[in-house]
Amino acid sequence: MNCARSITLIMDGNFRRVGEDILSPHMSYARFGARFTDSFDQVVIVARSFPAMEAIGERVTGEHVSFVDLGANRGVRALITSVPRLLIRLYRQLVTAPVVLIRFPGNIASLALFICLIGGKRFSAEVVADPADYFGASASRHPLRRVARLVHCWTTRIAALRAVTVRYVTSEYLQRKYPATHADMMFGFSDVYLKDALFETPLVRTPRPDGGLRLINTAMMHNHSKGHGVLLQAVADLHKRDIAVELTLIGDGALRPEFETQAAQLGLGDHVTFVGIVNADLVADHVAEHDLFVLPSFQEGMPRAMLEAMAAGTPVIASNVGGIPEVLGEESMVAPGDVAALVSSIEMLARDRSLLQARAKAAREAALPFGFDALQARYRTYCDALLKAHGNA
Repeated sequence: MNCARSITLIMDGNFRRVGEDILSPHMSYARFGARFTDSFDQVVIVARSFPAMEAIGERVTGEHVSFVDLGANRGVRALITSVPRLLIRLYRQLVTAPVVLIRFPGNIASLALFICLIGGKRFSAEVVADPADYFGASASRHPLRRVARLVHCWTTRIAALRAVTVRYVTSEYLQRKYPATHADMMFGFSDVYLKDALFETPLVRTPRPDGGLRLINTAMMHNHSKGHGVLLQAVADLHKRDIAVELTLIGDGALRPEFETQAAQLGLGDHVTFVGIVNADLVADHVAEHDLFVLPSFQEGMPRAMLEAMAAGTPVIASNVGGIPEVLGEESMVAPGDVAALVSSIEMLARDRSLLQARAKAAREAALPFGFDALQARYRTYCDALLKAHGNA
């Protein structure tokens, strides 16, 4: 292959190693790496992977897309002790890479930035979340969150200023927080993967026999940033008001036992289902069986799960954080952590099926600009800019 058309992607991610395969429920070959292959002959993903017994997710690699594994160092102590080895491995990948693209925020991203700055290596950046929110008091309870917040806000800000191109997953929000030096080399579009079939999902859901509302949330449970505790409390409060709702939670993580305990303590054992991680294509099927997608996050960039739900014609209630106000109206948003407002918004839709139907139609229309063909055209323009900025046009 012509190495002049090669791109190296540096990132943190939820990658699972099962045998020789690298899998991801969110960043599979079609959903991520393959999107660069219209413009690049070789796409190299450099990241950590973590051993797993269960093959959940889809393969990350495929035609023209390979994966360089940096190891499985999870947790602060493991990461710190692995820094020398990680720096060496990253340097080997970066030094000869024609085009370097680093996704922020992240621990691996910060190390890669350090190497590029010290070595004078040209790089591009992608900003996919706001670390100021991610490590905020409501989103994270880690004892080192203040240090992490300081470090990741600084590295993300410096990366945006020093990168030759910057792509944001929002249209405005992240651009304001982490501005780039050159406005003409800024790009703002989501990397959500919406199949055409999603937009063909029937808008009308068959009501439950008891007329209750089926709620669903799709989010990992690594910390408190996705508002699982807020959502569980809201469901409990709705039942106190005799509003019949059932909640399905898709996702997994270290805090799942905590949320399961909370659900039990709130008396929601028969009303909340913890599904765990499922393949991305099956998530869409789950969402299409529910009446309302609820995302009471404390931080977001541009949530892909929310856009997938909207494309499927599932109305959304979400927090007014990150890029969410760029696609949702005020009537579909609540303040982060405001249980009472969340309860009120859900109750309104539970009592008015015609309003729920109208929200479903509006959600799908708002998701149309995020369809695959529209975003892939933007990817091609973006990749042309990457090649030009790195002197490979």
